[in-house]
Amino acid sequence: MKKKHFLSVLLFLAAIPGVETAAMETFTLKQCFDYAVEHNRSLQKDKLGLETAAQSKRELIGSLLPQINASAGFTYNIDKPLVTMPNFITPMMGSMAPAGMPDYIAMTMSLDMSANWGASITQQIINFSLFNALKVTQATSEMAAIGVEAGMSDIIAQTATFYYNVQVLQYAATQFDESIALMDTTLNMMQVNREIGLVRQIDVDRITVARTNLETQKSSMLQALEVQKNLLKLQMGYPMTEEIGIPEIDIDRMEQQIQDAISPVFDVTALPAYRILEQQKNLASLQYKSAVYETLPALVLAGNYSMNYTGNDFSGDSYHSFPVSMVSLNLKFPVFTGMSKNAKINKAKIEIMKADNDRYMLEQSLTMAHSNARMQLEQQMRTIESQRRNKDLAQEVFNVTEFNFGEGISSLSDVLNASSSLIEAQMNYVNALTNCMSAYIELKKADGSIGEINQ
Repeated sequence: MKKKHFLSVLLFLAAIPGVETAAMETFTLKQCFDYAVEHNRSLQKDKLGLETAAQSKRELIGSLLPQINASAGFTYNIDKPLVTMPNFITPMMGSMAPAGMPDYIAMTMSLDMSANWGASITQQIINFSLFNALKVTQATSEMAAIGVEAGMSDIIAQTATFYYNVQVLQYAATQFDESIALMDTTLNMMQVNREIGLVRQIDVDRITVARTNLETQKSSMLQALEVQKNLLKLQMGYPMTEEIGIPEIDIDRMEQQIQDAISPVFDVTALPAYRILEQQKNLASLQYKSAVYETLPALVLAGNYSMNYTGNDFSGDSYHSFPVSMVSLNLKFPVFTGMSKNAKINKAKIEIMKADNDRYMLEQSLTMAHSNARMQLEQQMRTIESQRRNKDLAQEVFNVTEFNFGEGISSLSDVLNASSSLIEAQMNYVNALTNCMSAYIELKKADGSIGEINQ
């Protein structure tokens, strides 16, 4: 059943066409990592997010520095404004005032032209909310950096998965080649015996059918191999139109790496997911401080200086110029805000408690994931050892059965059964190898050492 399931997966993957053979560059796992880190689009997007956080920090720092503004202006009054006021001239003239003087008169209160230039400066002296916001941007930047690290770990894990899949499928194709070579030897022997009348034609046909089935399965395997290579290239950001070569798997070295991966040392606080949650709790604490600081006074120092010019022209008796300057110290102190600030502080406290709960739950979850990944890898290592012995035994049985068939001791059915058992044992070993590599990657992700995978 395992064999049928494995082959059905391969036939499904084979629906995606492969690429034509071309000149290719061979990549080690380390080279695949380096290429993916540099070219993977998702990771590049995360790095841009980190740059955005850095710019936000610079923007806030800029608001803490002195803010200087300059201005200048020129005005020409085409229609001057009039001011209506009581007629104070008539009482002053007394009996000399002409008859019919109105009770109100309109007077022009501006000259033809005016101009000015000046500058102002403001400086935050005490503003706890703004100072706390700077810490918020710092925490956000650190969270973005951890996010890039977590994204890089995911990229490495996915790249390693596709890389090992390619190596395992290449190994499986080699196993098929060996089985086909053994089948060719048997077929040649059968054809010789058929010519001298020792076996029937139908026996030769049965061997031919079995060999054709092997060729078909190998073709599906090669198609699946190309699919995994395409997935690897997509993950790396490697051009899909170019070929990529992957070296053959070194099983002995890989088993040693797997053995070394099983370590009792586990530090949950070093994992990116845990560190991100720690930063989220830190942000919750800073939000609480921000709510508290909104109830405290803010002190701002301000000053400005300007020169003003006015006149019907910029010479003569109507022309005047005068400076205006001031320095101020402004204190803002909230007195009553309708209890909204108190509600905001209480909400911030609740967010801190929620962050504590989230951290505890995540710590338990990550510890459980590491324990499960370790047990899974240990089980897969036992399975792969069992399947290796089974494969070697099936190979030995096939060799003996084939030899006995040549000596006339075993039947053709014995040879075909031994061949089928050998192929099934080989596929079971390939499945066990695939599962073991997946468990290995999961454990490296769970203990935060995925970046140490190297080949």
